[in-house]
Amino acid sequence: MRDRGISHVNKASATTGGANGAMTRRELMGASVLGAGLLGAAATPLAADAGGLHEGKSIIDAHVHLWKLPRSAPPMSDSATFPTGCCGSVPWMELDRLIPDYDARVGGPKVDNVVLIESSVGVTPDKIIQSNLWMLQTAAAEKKILSVVGNLDVTQASASFLQQLDSLAGNKTFVGLRIGGGIFVSGAPHTFANIQPNVLKNLSSMAQRGMMIDALGIPGAVLSQVGAATGITIVMDHFAGKPTTFDVEDAWKVDMQDAARYGNLNIKVSDVHKLSAFVVTGKPAGLTQFQPIADFKRYEAVLAFLWNTFGPDRLIFGTNWPVSDAGGLFVDSIDLEILILENFLSKQFSGGRDRVMFKNAVRVYSPRK
Repeated sequence: MRDRGISHVNKASATTGGANGAMTRRELMGASVLGAGLLGAAATPLAADAGGLHEGKSIIDAHVHLWKLPRSAPPMSDSATFPTGCCGSVPWMELDRLIPDYDARVGGPKVDNVVLIESSVGVTPDKIIQSNLWMLQTAAAEKKILSVVGNLDVTQASASFLQQLDSLAGNKTFVGLRIGGGIFVSGAPHTFANIQPNVLKNLSSMAQRGMMIDALGIPGAVLSQVGAATGITIVMDHFAGKPTTFDVEDAWKVDMQDAARYGNLNIKVSDVHKLSAFVVTGKPAGLTQFQPIADFKRYEAVLAFLWNTFGPDRLIFGTNWPVSDAGGLFVDSIDLEILILENFLSKQFSGGRDRVMFKNAVRVYSPRK
């Protein structure tokens, strides 16, 4: 794996509390002061490999999105409709979101590396390569970025797909693609039989090149079959599409048990704090901001189910920042997500913490050799 410089800082955490486990305004102010102190802490360069990260301390955030607005202008120039134009008015998200903005948060300096995930909603085919190139250029300029998961149309003819893929794959930081419900025949149920004709061949080609996929909006049972047919490494994003409640819903539970049958399928425990959305707002998590519940115990049933179903080697920590700031009213969403996971993992066997918080991400997302 190629070395990439990172920095390690003190892992002190903000205190959480208040009604329903939410942070009080006084605690939030204290957390902000703490974050400012962390930003000024002396940093020691490390190598971004399994030997360079510190056991019991290091963190890789395997799911962040970055952008420079407007996306129709340089340096991005991809005219994506996210975050402006996709979802109505979302003022808290319609701002530049780059690595310095991430590190300005309370939780940001606690994280050694991040994985940059595509956010190319609405990008037309003629600009999709540019969208991916901007991510690679950003990763080259920011040592905190471990790798990039991009976006290409995996339903297109294999010749054109491979031409696009290989134009990007020369950069070893480009480790995979994110795919979604668009892989299915339009209007058909999301089953393995209804996957569009070119998809499996294209994913097999990716697997042969040592690449992986992040998946969003695809059932775990289908992804298990996709994995068996192609041999590709899979990560299911954001609790694998679980409803944003503290319940372990029967349908989701069965789907996760089906997903677990493919040994190279991983679950990204990202946006964990949004599991409190329905309790707080009475609605599923969306883009309207709310103050999430910070009581760690409320999250344990869901985390324990995933731990028991997939084991510590197939859970990967991520935040989904800055989209995670939907659950960021009066609280830093990065810091709270770290605290929730660290609390749960502290009760498991000693090696589990490091596997979930950074080692599994090293295995799945390291730059290709």
